[in-house]
Amino acid sequence: MKGLIYHFSPGKDIGHGVHLFRLAEKLAAYNAELMLLRDADAVYPPASSWKYGPVLTLPEGKAAPDGVRARKILTAMRAFAPDFLVTAFFPLGRTGCAAEIEPALKEASRKKIKIYSTVPMPYFSHSERALPDLFHFAGYYDRIFINSPPGYDLVYMAAAAPLEKRISAASFASVFRELKKKLCFTGYVLPEDRPARSRGRAGKFILVHRFCGPTSPKIITCAILAKKLLRSRLPMIVVSGPRSSAVEMRRWRRLIRSNGLKEVRLLKQTPDFFKMLAGCAVSVGTAGGTVYEAMYLNRKSVLIPFKGAPGAERSDQLARAAMLQDLSGAVVLDYKTLTPALLAASIDAALGDRSPGFLPPKNIFSGAAVFAAVVRRDMEEAGLR
Repeated sequence: MKGLIYHFSPGKDIGHGVHLFRLAEKLAAYNAELMLLRDADAVYPPASSWKYGPVLTLPEGKAAPDGVRARKILTAMRAFAPDFLVTAFFPLGRTGCAAEIEPALKEASRKKIKIYSTVPMPYFSHSERALPDLFHFAGYYDRIFINSPPGYDLVYMAAAAPLEKRISAASFASVFRELKKKLCFTGYVLPEDRPARSRGRAGKFILVHRFCGPTSPKIITCAILAKKLLRSRLPMIVVSGPRSSAVEMRRWRRLIRSNGLKEVRLLKQTPDFFKMLAGCAVSVGTAGGTVYEAMYLNRKSVLIPFKGAPGAERSDQLARAAMLQDLSGAVVLDYKTLTPALLAASIDAALGDRSPGFLPPKNIFSGAAVFAAVVRRDMEEAGLR
């Protein structure tokens, strides 16, 4: 079987790319040949780690339906002749790609090519007035895979959605009811084998991060200044994120030197964040996709969710933080009121937590395997292998 995977990534994100590569690995186990079509500036994971077929890049910048990007998508699909087409997040989000991807969706639909979406969470970015657009594009799709288990994120996402002032909690939940026949909740997309970790919930260091790094710089500053205030003598590793600027990195290095913090190690990025997370005693950072990895590894967490800016509020991290607070006792702080003293006290409290944390059933983390198995079954039912 052959699949074309389209990854529209205007924000140069990391999380969606990591998801796609994990999904591709599982599809490849069924001898699938896959073509990855993504933005030229989406560099992580690197193209060199794609082992499943050709990689094509789209020129930077969105275009009209008759533009160069739309033509390249169609040309790639016709040349590769896939049995299925996968879009990342769209049609529930990344709506900026609508004009350039719709010609390919129309042609795939005419040719009876299966059309799938893989969405990292039960969330969409439309306002109530834009819901007709969501349902229009969803009409092309055979399945919309939600990469979380049923009964976990959705209730929290619906409760947090009104923060964005674009849709009510009831309307948010109703979209998932309307799309019920197309939805497939897979579970979280994580490696099935956990990395080696310390016994129980112990660990050897404090890990501070903001994952990709375009937001929430105060987390890094406060964490560095909190080190002297901590009761714990554990060393601290700070991963500021690959999008940290040179100015930020110089400022934080000066802060470490001027305070004589020899047990604080500052990294811009790391090739194996997942393994580092497995070895920490407490994870301190935003509430992005790393939350699911912390759940998986049962790490103690201090979360400072990113909530966007006035007029551009974001509720997804607030929802994840609330879920982790309920499931594993995570400490949740507000970014606006964050101080080094408050962060130090919260880290010490998390380190002192002797509860067993969250011990979920293993199958909620098998999202990639579920996704690949459903796609394979669809292909077999269509007479393809």
